Amino acid sequence: MLLAITGFIMIFLIIYLLLQTKANPTAIFVIVPIVCAVVCGFDFAQISAFMKKGVTTTMPVAVLFIFSIVYFSIMSEVGLFDPLVNFLVRRAGSNVVLVTVATGCIATIAHLDGALAATLLVTIPAMLPLYKKLHIRPVVLCVIIGAAMSIMNLLPWGGPVARVGVVLNADVNALWHTLIPLQIAGVFMVLGFSAFMGVLEKRRGAGLHPTGKAAMLDEDASSARQETDEEAESLKRHGWYWWFNLLLTAAVIAMLCFTHIQLYAAFMIGLSLALVVNFPDPKMQAKRIKAHAGAALGVPMILLASGVFLGVLTGTKMMDAMAHTLVAIIPGFLGPYFHIIMGIFAVPIGMMLGTSPYFFGLLPLAIGVGQQYGISPENMSHAMLVGKNFAVLVTPHAATTFLCCGLAGVSIKQLIKFCTPWLWALSIISLILALILGIVTI
Repeated sequence: MLLAITGFIMIFLIIYLLLQTKANPTAIFVIVPIVCAVVCGFDFAQISAFMKKGVTTTMPVAVLFIFSIVYFSIMSEVGLFDPLVNFLVRRAGSNVVLVTVATGCIATIAHLDGALAATLLVTIPAMLPLYKKLHIRPVVLCVIIGAAMSIMNLLPWGGPVARVGVVLNADVNALWHTLIPLQIAGVFMVLGFSAFMGVLEKRRGAGLHPTGKAAMLDEDASSARQETDEEAESLKRHGWYWWFNLLLTAAVIAMLCFTHIQLYAAFMIGLSLALVVNFPDPKMQAKRIKAHAGAALGVPMILLASGVFLGVLTGTKMMDAMAHTLVAIIPGFLGPYFHIIMGIFAVPIGMMLGTSPYFFGLLPLAIGVGQQYGISPENMSHAMLVGKNFAVLVTPHAATTFLCCGLAGVSIKQLIKFCTPWLWALSIISLILALILGIVTI
């Protein structure tokens, strides 16, 4: 019980401190878990082992972020995305709704490979310049991508469905076939949500000629570059350079989607080639890396620090104790509706536990309890799967959450505060759709 209580206190305290910006996230993710582990009676040698194991899990994504953010920053400053942005501005004009719907379409297609990081790396760099030009808040871009990824995560090669298949010892394709009607309805829900967010932004005054609150958006707030307009223009690369950068970016994305190469390795290769070709002078290469060093190092530090939190959470067995406690606190008279309750609260529970502990730790326990009330394992799994997917972008200790923050130039506080209510609402709507379609039954 001490482990469970301490685990809940640790998570709530971390989320509170992140939302209140009482300290830098790096310090929060290191100090709070260590103190909690000491309170539970673990010595420093044990805590060090937990830290080592946790940091090892977040290291690849931290390296990915360092190279990907510098790569896309350089692609942006050399003008790779300028033609796309100018084309979309000419076609959309001040039609903010068209831009947000296009974002939903792009994110949905980009997530066909089921890789969260790849979807963020494809969608945000391409759309963010347009959002800045039209004075649309970057968090709107994030929440639309989060909604699209949540629905597309129902694909059989997506992580959550694969995990459920393991727990149920069921064929993943058969499981997906059951979910296809919900996924189709969910795509339309995402496009409708994207249009709705566009309407809200338009009411704020977003557009080519912004008014109201949208006019107060600082387009350069999230930019790592400090050059003047003349200096920025001198970095543009036209002619064959542009075609080289386009083909290079397409090759990097292809490596992300169609090969088994590590994601960070693809960006290592891409960044090296981009620097050598676009800036042959070694001094200029060093200058461009230095210009983006702040953005490229800040988030990886947080990612590595979050590994301390994950290591302590799992190594101390706090996670297991929390999962047992969550199942035990459900009153008996609500037993027949236990799967619906778990589905409704899947987003906040998923934010606390994370993906693997949620499916491999909590789901088997919930299935066991549900069977006592006549709830089939499939029914419980469907309800918990549908709801949990919408927490993928707002889990405060997930690497992809910080990858999204870094690429979009928003703080973790802004992301969680803005996106969580919308994504939780969408998860409940999806659960209702699942009930209507008969995928989840009462």
